[in-house]
Amino acid sequence: MQLIRTAPCIVCFAALTLALGCKQQSPMVYVLASEQEVTLTSSASASSVKQGEQVVLRVQRRAVGQWKQIPRDQLTPGQCWLYTPPPELEPEVADRMEWEVIPDRGVEFDATFRMDHTRIAVMVVAGSYKLTPYSPVTCEKDRVVQGPTIEIEVS
Repeated sequence: MQLIRTAPCIVCFAALTLALGCKQQSPMVYVLASEQEVTLTSSASASSVKQGEQVVLRVQRRAVGQWKQIPRDQLTPGQCWLYTPPPELEPEVADRMEWEVIPDRGVEFDATFRMDHTRIAVMVVAGSYKLTPYSPVTCEKDRVVQGPTIEIEVS
């Protein structure tokens, strides 16, 4: 029983010690210090398929930029920030891309989440297709980068 009465006292003492001995600091965050150089590299599992077949789309994103660490209370209203800087290289981000398809019919994207972050495209109509990935740039409002176009022939 003695332990049960002592435990709340220990917790209160520890909390009081922290409150008196530690100055509350704002958490540190990262803000973009300069425009990033973003490169997309795209590929497909096949460049020629039969109607109804699937194509696995892949995109790698490399984003090189300078991130500055500052206290969160120094942010300006609306300023974009992150707890950690983004990775310079993301080996697979096809599922996070916006895809432009020309012509805009005949290709259906599978919306099922995939652990490997690839994107599945089902080629439902015969023809020649151009698929181009687009990616927003982290913390650069209204900036989007375009990746190389993938050409697929469907028979």
